[in-house]
Amino acid sequence: MIRPFLVLALVAVGATAVVAQADVNAQRKEFMKTLNRYGNTTLNGMARDRIPYDQAKVDEALAHIAEAAPKLPALFPAGGFQGPVESDSFYAAQKAFENQSDLKARSDKLAQDVAEAKGKIKDLASLKAIWPDIYDKDCNGCHKEYRAKKS
Repeated sequence: MIRPFLVLALVAVGATAVVAQADVNAQRKEFMKTLNRYGNTTLNGMARDRIPYDQAKVDEALAHIAEAAPKLPALFPAGGFQGPVESDSFYAAQKAFENQSDLKARSDKLAQDVAEAKGKIKDLASLKAIWPDIYDKDCNGCHKEYRAKKS
C-alpha cells in the first residue's frame, strides 16, 4: 500500500518540476518581450527617428529596464535549457543556463549603465549619444552570447 503512494508522490513531484520549468520559459519570453518594447521599440525608435522623442517615455523605459535587469538571471535557472521552440525564431542557448555568474554580471552592468544614463538623457541628442552604446554592448552583447537562432 505504501508503494502506490510513493509512486504517486514521485510522479506529482516530477510533474510539478515540468510545469515550473514551462512557467519560467513562458515568463522569460514575456519578460524579454517587455524589455524589447522599452529598449528596442521605444528607445531605439526615438534614437533612430522612427517615433517622436518623448522624455516621459524615455524616463519610463529607462526606469523599467534598470529595475528589470537584475531579475534576468533568475529566468535562466540551472538545468532549464529547453532548446528550440516551434513558434519562435530564437531561443535561449544552453550556455545561458550554465554560466550564471556571467549572466549576473551582464545584468548588473545593464542595470548600472541604464541607471547612469537616466540622469544624462535629457533630449534627443543625448539619447542618440548614450542609448545606442548601451543597447549594442549590453543588450546585443548578451544576445550574441546567449541567444541562439533556430536553423
